[in-house]
Amino acid sequence: MRRTRNVIILVVVLALLAGTYVYLTKRPQQAEQDTESVEISKLNKDDIVKMTLESKDGSLTFIKKDDKWVTEGNESIGLNQTMVDDIAYTFASLYAEQVVEEDPQDLAQYGLKEPVVTATATLKDNTAKTLYLGNKTPTGTYYLMAEGDPKVYEVWMNHGEHLSYTLNDVRDKTLPQINTQELTYLKMWKESGRTIEIKTNESQTEDQAQFGLGLWQMTQPYSEPVGVDTQNFQPVLDALPNIAIDGFVEDNPKDLAQYGLDKPKGELIVKDKQNTLHILIGDNKDDTQIYFKTADSPSVYVMSKDKLAFMDTKPYDIMEKFAYIVNIDDVDRIIVEGKGKTHDITLTRTTKKAEKEGEEDEVVTTYKVDGKVVEEDPFKKYYQSLIGMTVDAENDKQLEEIPEVKTTFFLNKGNKREVHVNYVPYNNDFYAVFRSGKAEFVLSKQQVDKMLQDLEDLVAGRLKTD
Repeated sequence: MRRTRNVIILVVVLALLAGTYVYLTKRPQQAEQDTESVEISKLNKDDIVKMTLESKDGSLTFIKKDDKWVTEGNESIGLNQTMVDDIAYTFASLYAEQVVEEDPQDLAQYGLKEPVVTATATLKDNTAKTLYLGNKTPTGTYYLMAEGDPKVYEVWMNHGEHLSYTLNDVRDKTLPQINTQELTYLKMWKESGRTIEIKTNESQTEDQAQFGLGLWQMTQPYSEPVGVDTQNFQPVLDALPNIAIDGFVEDNPKDLAQYGLDKPKGELIVKDKQNTLHILIGDNKDDTQIYFKTADSPSVYVMSKDKLAFMDTKPYDIMEKFAYIVNIDDVDRIIVEGKGKTHDITLTRTTKKAEKEGEEDEVVTTYKVDGKVVEEDPFKKYYQSLIGMTVDAENDKQLEEIPEVKTTFFLNKGNKREVHVNYVPYNNDFYAVFRSGKAEFVLSKQQVDKMLQDLEDLVAGRLKTD
């Protein structure tokens, strides 16, 4: 019985499959035709040389020039070529989702009695194709008619959006893109703060390279270059790619003063190895946006104020805090004076020739304090104590340079071979750090006291390297 039942089930299944096959092969072709899209416009896109979009807001015409789209009447305006091409693609290959009405009596219900947009494409042979765009449908598509065709069609939403483009929609909104991994220069200022200028050490002169060992140098606002703290500088680098045009205001303003750009309120210059971004900042448009322009164009734009928040960065927040740091290889001699004592430190280098082919010559340094040779490891530990002192704040006092502690570095490269770093009492707990006659920072007396004590321990052979 079970075997008989299984055979019956198998026969039924085979019969159903056979019937389905017959239906699919013999069904009327009209069913396929009903699913096909209806062609409205079919052109060779490359034959389109002019496109005009007319609406209640005015007329916008694009013309093809040297294989690029430009705006008729103002060819200097940069256009997003892809977006303008989208309009051409709509003319070149336009199909309806469905025919809404074959012979409509009331075009107003579709927004086609007075079309929202009248779009015309002109071809190389001077023939033209005109489309009439109506209202948006409840499902997001658009009503549309073509010149010479009485039907009302429903077309895909992208076609309606393309034909509705304004000049602001298709403008090129890109600014020069800066590769922050290859940053070579940054300068920024706002009227409420100080100028910050940063350069890469690679682009510095030998003289400037003495002021810090990091990737970047801050050359403004301080009287002497200082290093840049990479970690604290990173938020600035992270913000740079976000700078963008959020909107267009005016192409050729007669009066920049109405935007605060006759006398800019700020400036940003950023360079990498290939590109330069240079913008001038004006007044606030409102609570969220600010006017700006590029240095090489009269056009005025707006940008979110949040995108420029990094320009409120204070120079002290991103600088390396070393009182004075210099590579030991660049130093020949140091004189340290403090607490009634003077110590003369010398670094004498000799070259030991390579004994075997393929080996390099070896530079041997002899370290002496007051003429007495000291071992390399203890000396280098003291040197770290000397150049590792870090400032604690900016100096806010006018002080006369009467130091309690003096350090003088004699260098073997650069134009400035003698550098004086002196420590003048600021109060009971801090010294003002004088360099080149100016005191811009203060540091704790504890650091200076430790540096002097480490020097005494070095002289006495007590400085441990563990």
